Amino acid sequence: MRPAVYNLRAFKLALAVARLLPRAVAHRVAAELAKRVYHRQGCARDALRQNLAAVSGATGETLDRLCAANVTNFARMLADYFHCAAGGTAKRLLEHWEGIEHLEMARAAGRGVILVTAHLGNWELGGVLLALRGFPMNVVTLEEPTSELTRWRDAYRRQVGIRTNAVGPGHDFAFVEMIRTLRAGEIVAMLVDRPYAGSGVAVEFFGRTAEFSTAPALLWQHTGAAIVPAFVLHNENGRYTAFAQAPLEFTKTSDARADLAANTQLLATHFEHVIRKHPDQWFNYVPIWSQTPQPDPAGIAMPNGA
Repeated sequence: MRPAVYNLRAFKLALAVARLLPRAVAHRVAAELAKRVYHRQGCARDALRQNLAAVSGATGETLDRLCAANVTNFARMLADYFHCAAGGTAKRLLEHWEGIEHLEMARAAGRGVILVTAHLGNWELGGVLLALRGFPMNVVTLEEPTSELTRWRDAYRRQVGIRTNAVGPGHDFAFVEMIRTLRAGEIVAMLVDRPYAGSGVAVEFFGRTAEFSTAPALLWQHTGAAIVPAFVLHNENGRYTAFAQAPLEFTKTSDARADLAANTQLLATHFEHVIRKHPDQWFNYVPIWSQTPQPDPAGIAMPNGA
């Protein structure tokens, strides 16, 4: 959802509120606000229902409950973003890291790591946690709606050691910069399940045709960097479980174009399995199976956080 309050003034207000309220209270306030916004935005509501129906197979009241849980979880994720931005300790939100050795081994190979994630769970927190562990984090993101908000978010990321690689119009050398970063042995993190216009390729996703970003496969062709899926999910204890998975095995043949499509499909298929398990934390309020790829309405490109 991208309400009219998505601007620097609203971010500063949310930050001020986060400094005043205990985390549990902030969750309840955020959930109530999100519920009201959700019911006012028919397009976002319809898109979420269509997306979650395709992912879960749910209908009727079961789908209603799933959508309601999704909106609540989205609000909780945003509240935790401002909790951390307001000075809350990100490490305290993490209960467990699984598979951190996959990242460590991938970095040790010396060709860089392409960390891929989806609009699933708390991707921004993931980048923060990795940066705090000493990983050299670079996140790929579109520009925010205003230059002031872009600068604000960049400053927040820099405070925890995250660098931002902006993509899209006006950033003609972004891909070259990502290659340079990977060849320096660093981590480039990106959301791939909702590419901005012109940056995706058609894949089969939950039995339908959708668009996935070709950036990971294309960067891999140029660098050989490890492709590591990673996610940060809210757990039943009210904290987060973060997990990195073993690097995906991409294919390289004499046909680079075919490889690009095949490897992006491999990525989509892998994500399908993860998202199917956690539809209540897959936050997409635009049509995923539309003909035109949609930009990231939250402007957060992962772990953007990363």
